[in-house]
Amino acid sequence: MTDKFYEYFLTDRFDNKVILKSAKREYTVKDVKNIFGKEIEDNENLKDIIDFLNKTVNASNDIIEFKTSGSTANESKCIKKSVKNMLLETHDMYEELGLAENMEFISTTTLKHIFGMCFHFILPLNTGSVINIDRINYPEDIKTENAVLITSPSFLDSLRKYDEKVEVKPKIIISAGSKLKDETYKYALKIANRVIDLYGSTETNSVGWRENPEDKRIKLFRGVKILSTGDCGTKLSTAYAYEPIQEIGDRIKVFGNEIELLGRCDRILKVQEKRILADNIESEIRKCDLINDVFCLDTGGKIGAFTVLTQKGQNFVLENGTLELIKLLKHNLNDKFEVIPQRWKFFDEIPNNQRGKVDVDKIKTIFNLNLTLPLVLSRTCEKDAAEFELCFLKNSNFFKGHFEEMPILAGVVQFFYADFFIKEAFNIECRQGQIRRVKFSNIIKPDKIIKLKLTKTESGVSFKYEDNERTYSSGIFPLKNYL
Repeated sequence: MTDKFYEYFLTDRFDNKVILKSAKREYTVKDVKNIFGKEIEDNENLKDIIDFLNKTVNASNDIIEFKTSGSTANESKCIKKSVKNMLLETHDMYEELGLAENMEFISTTTLKHIFGMCFHFILPLNTGSVINIDRINYPEDIKTENAVLITSPSFLDSLRKYDEKVEVKPKIIISAGSKLKDETYKYALKIANRVIDLYGSTETNSVGWRENPEDKRIKLFRGVKILSTGDCGTKLSTAYAYEPIQEIGDRIKVFGNEIELLGRCDRILKVQEKRILADNIESEIRKCDLINDVFCLDTGGKIGAFTVLTQKGQNFVLENGTLELIKLLKHNLNDKFEVIPQRWKFFDEIPNNQRGKVDVDKIKTIFNLNLTLPLVLSRTCEKDAAEFELCFLKNSNFFKGHFEEMPILAGVVQFFYADFFIKEAFNIECRQGQIRRVKFSNIIKPDKIIKLKLTKTESGVSFKYEDNERTYSSGIFPLKNYL
């Protein structure tokens, strides 16, 4: 382990030590010194690393700015960090978590985020380990021996959902961004020897950790002290932040050097002149065995519930429809809350952004759709192919008037949802007005379970609605940036 971060670059003792690695080659400390400021191979993570080293090693002011991910109540903002803060944080983490030297750090994150910078770069650099700069995008990319995987709950959630296997088990998984769900934590322990769930923020850096899904309490790192708590938030002091006194929007309970999270202050919804804690409504909704997960928010003066069904819940909707389910859920809430959700959307997962936070903007966009969502029964997404199993329910608004005696799914609705799920699967934009090779072979009737198959190429994405017996429609969406 290096005693000081700068010893790598201000002395020659470590010149032959490998600190960066990619599929193409390895980089020693001397290699990195030699390519400071030069144009290098087309690798975003490597460029970020060299740019950072240029600023920190050669500059007298080692301050970096990071953007927060924002929240349901706050916009993103810039937060100052010093290298000194991050060095102390990673030093304490190394000792308190009992990490070993000479491990290889792999990551699904980027160095543009504080989590990636601290734990994929500063932590291994400050503890004598190797930084693998090849980004992890899919489970098949995890094939490094003696690895520490730096990742987010959303990435682990997607692996758990499809019970993905990895080629080589990481020694340790370090996750941050939001609390790991119990089922995701248990899954992660099947694919790694240790799983560390970090709690913190861009403003505070790391605050604490837990290492067992049964642990409801979080252990504080030695550089963090809780100063005060209340319904409006928590004040703490930390040696890991540029501003040592921080206020966070979490309500907590303190047990010596451990804390228990009680919920976010900014999850209080002000609806109909009432203050409703979204966490409490969500907790009550999850008690229903038809519901797997839910996220509540203010949707223009009404509480909206973005809801994920269990398999039993999907079967209930297929047999009885969403209106009967909403009626049941409202009945369960009526005698417990003054104000309950009036708007409901059913999907197969709660969307998360790159930082592992709930993607509130995306949820709001879905609530603002004029079309009823199809019921998503399952999805399989790979790098260049995806498949969604869908059911366009008979009470959907797009069946009204098309046609009264024999409703069918309009072609424009098929195009809309093909494009919608292309964005879901690949996060790319297509040119809707220039769909090529369109073919309608059969009509789609209400309540028909159907598969939407998507295949991505360099120039576009082909779609096909089909079942085991026939193809209903197909076509190709060109990509927006393809000429």
